[in-house]
Amino acid sequence: MLAVDKKHHAPRESSMADLAPMQTVRTIIALEHDAQGVALRWDDGLRSRFHVLWLRDNCPCPQCRHPQALERTFMFIDHTAPSIRSATLRANEVLEIEFRAGDESHLSRYTKGWLRAHGYSENQTRDRPCTPQLWDAGIAYRLPCIDYTDYMQTNAGLRAWIEGARTQGIVLLRGVPQQPGRLLEVARRIGPVRASNFGEYYDIVSMPYPNASAYTSMGLELHTDLANWHAPPDVQLLFCLKSSVMGGESVFADGFRVAEDLRAADQEAFNLLSTHDIEYRFHDHTCDIRTSAPVIEVDREGRLTRIRFNNWLRGVMVGPEKLIEPMYKALATFWRMLRNPKYRLELRLEPGHLIAYNNNRVLHGRAPFDASSGERHLQGCYLNQEDVDSALRLLERQQA
Repeated sequence: MLAVDKKHHAPRESSMADLAPMQTVRTIIALEHDAQGVALRWDDGLRSRFHVLWLRDNCPCPQCRHPQALERTFMFIDHTAPSIRSATLRANEVLEIEFRAGDESHLSRYTKGWLRAHGYSENQTRDRPCTPQLWDAGIAYRLPCIDYTDYMQTNAGLRAWIEGARTQGIVLLRGVPQQPGRLLEVARRIGPVRASNFGEYYDIVSMPYPNASAYTSMGLELHTDLANWHAPPDVQLLFCLKSSVMGGESVFADGFRVAEDLRAADQEAFNLLSTHDIEYRFHDHTCDIRTSAPVIEVDREGRLTRIRFNNWLRGVMVGPEKLIEPMYKALATFWRMLRNPKYRLELRLEPGHLIAYNNNRVLHGRAPFDASSGERHLQGCYLNQEDVDSALRLLERQQA
């Protein structure tokens, strides 16, 4: 896990009570204000307007933010509505504002880098989700591959892994020592491992009395893991320790690519799968975990956020009578697309390979194998996307 150097934890005035780097090469060339807000014009033509209450609420001074925790202590609801008395650009283009609220006054300062990073005017966005690079079977020729030593010992290797996981949604580590425990070492380079009902990690071997299909030698249809959880794990890691059996090749598909093609080809099927729930359930002698959710999930702007599909965890189809047959038809259409070779990345994981992928986007499966022909032993675990994103921000902070 990335370590934070505590000697850099003390906030500076220019940090805006924020440890993230807030720098910009852009220059403020004009400032206008009235009692209700401030308007800035930048040297690249961008115009930013900030409302008075928003500015007052985000004052970074020690009276409004805890100087060590950096958390907001100012509670705007307890104060009279503010107005702006004056606004001035000081040295280094620091915006200084004097607020008036009844008999109270308050002085706040904002760096240009912070203002640029947090602007919310039209044509100015921040913290947009990472744009996924959709792929098909052709990714076999450009699959992100990183050396284990580079990943563990260099920031460049770590960043390359994170970028592969965030953009393509899949990344392969090579040269991982074939020892139990290395999987968790790789995962914890990013952050805490997310445990499940299978434990902190799990061994994927053929068992005589399995409680899940993964612990057999049968082929596995493309699926996402833990579809029966309300919030399935974001990132899955699979580490190959032994692979001498006949068969057992791994298969992956970019669910976002398939879903977008479905949206273009069959809008009705896409709408059904993105607006109506399917139940998923896992149960054994220790737990009974179930949830209901759409196969395809989108945000308010229609962007794909999650694919949830796992046939052996799929429960009984329920819903309005008139939707049962259309739902089966839509699901069959999506499923047939997943089986189309043009979408499928097929590869044989060799000992020392560790593949990681976005479990909310990339579906995985395997070919059947002959358990009597050799050995096949994989280990798996999960990470939260929040920790992947956090690791990237810490790298950016160190490199600023």
